[in-house]
Amino acid sequence: MIDTHAHLNFPEFEDDLDEVITKSFESGIERLVIPGSDAENSSKALEIARKYENVFAAVGIHPHYTREDFSQIEKLAQNERVVAIGECGLDYFRLENKADRGKQKDLFAKHLDLAEKLDRPLIFHNRESEDDFYEIIKDRKVRGVVHCYTSTPEFAKKILDLGFLISFTGIITFDKTGNLEEVIKSVPLEKIMVETDSPLLAPVPYRGKRAQPWMVKEIIQKIADIKGLSFEEVDSQTTTNAKSFFEI
Repeated sequence: MIDTHAHLNFPEFEDDLDEVITKSFESGIERLVIPGSDAENSSKALEIARKYENVFAAVGIHPHYTREDFSQIEKLAQNERVVAIGECGLDYFRLENKADRGKQKDLFAKHLDLAEKLDRPLIFHNRESEDDFYEIIKDRKVRGVVHCYTSTPEFAKKILDLGFLISFTGIITFDKTGNLEEVIKSVPLEKIMVETDSPLLAPVPYRGKRAQPWMVKEIIQKIADIKGLSFEEVDSQTTTNAKSFFEI
């Protein structure tokens, strides 16, 4: 099992980070990827990755933080323990000032430029911004994964046609998941990765608690149930996908 998106660099893990990582590895997790969402916690992600052999960092700025200094991300990205750029992208959910969309697009473009320069994959964030998101990435020569996928089957096809991957979180285990079951059925297993988005979105039966990487097993099982496959089949393929994508 590989949790491809766990924010162990967030304050929720300050008091027991070592215990959480130890339990994750003891529970069958092989690798962990910790993404950044601003300059400070991108640096923290790298600090953690340097400490643990099978923990890796991604560095980036979430679209909510358009005032962040991107030069810090450019510096951090040079480190060999950084395996991806992100999370980055667009997020128009509850965005009151439409002028801020332009700021998000500019920040997103900087991440794409950096990924092209360093030949690193990207961890994409997309929320209620599908049209602009697609227009920005469609002609870019980059590798990427849309993390925490919650959009439509139609948009999933457009993403797959560009060669990108899709990652699912504990949302797929909730009672109300919209059309995510249809999306999972339609996406080839070779194009899927799994994540907890810890400490957020803990899957059933842990919903409402702090998510931890070892809980990714529930997401793997849900995908297996939807696709009519065994846990082992989904675990093996999603692990292979993650190792190849991040080159870990």
